[in-house]
Amino acid sequence: MATGEVDVLVQMWLSRWDQIRHSESQRATATNMLLVLNAAGIGFIVQKGLIAGMLIVTIGILILGAFGALLSIKYYERFRLHLNEANAIRSRLDELIPSGSVRNLFEDAWSKQVAEHPRIHKVPLHRLWLALHTGVSITGASLTAVILARL
Repeated sequence: MATGEVDVLVQMWLSRWDQIRHSESQRATATNMLLVLNAAGIGFIVQKGLIAGMLIVTIGILILGAFGALLSIKYYERFRLHLNEANAIRSRLDELIPSGSVRNLFEDAWSKQVAEHPRIHKVPLHRLWLALHTGVSITGASLTAVILARL
């Protein structure tokens, strides 16, 4: 076994996971900011009512929701890139450590996770984030439609 190569690969693998965590942190921060802006917009609408002057706010909510959904999709794309890189590195580590102990660790953990959470493990996390932002966008579209119907 090439110990130097294993050390380099482990560091590369760790850097991919650092990048995954960083992307997830950025996604969470962006989502929080967008939700605060949307909550402020809805609060403003509640104070003023569904009047024509609030169209700019309702359309803004619609746009922020759509932007959040697009941002969520992009962060998922980045997540998949870094995960694929990490998996490629792990495959090489599996080749260099032929006992199979590395692969078995991951497979055992995954098997336990599936057994403990047989239904929810099937729900992709990125779809939940996408649904959240899509819901915000639908709220903006609905409020816009109500205002336009009253004109």
